[in-house]
Amino acid sequence: TINEAEARQFCGTHSVIRAARQILALGPRAVVIKRAEYGALLLTKDRTFWTPAYPLEEVRDPTGAGDAFAGGLLGHLAQSGTVDDRTLCRAVLHGTVCASFAVEQFSVDGIEQADQKGVEARVRELQTLVSA
Repeated sequence: TINEAEARQFCGTHSVIRAARQILALGPRAVVIKRAEYGALLLTKDRTFWTPAYPLEEVRDPTGAGDAFAGGLLGHLAQSGTVDDRTLCRAVLHGTVCASFAVEQFSVDGIEQADQKGVEARVRELQTLVSA
């Protein structure tokens, strides 16, 4: 994963979509750009997927959000055993949800309180926000 500022700087463009396409052209199968409070963008050859950040009333500490996102994304991919576009989209949702647990408390307290049931509940809520 790469964050929005890094993608823009690396590609020399203000457009996140253009940056993602430029990075994709370098060879990776998928590009995930973290957009902080604006969610995350996944781009593959065949798919563009965007999810908003999980809606929280208060963000207490953004430290570690990117690491939590990466952990949730990679954990879901490892657990699923496949890396097709649908699974990548679900992995982005899991990463987004794990980041939400990280930012709603100070230090690692939010992550320590998260469990699989809570993560899956938030993933379902987030899915309702991104489906038509």
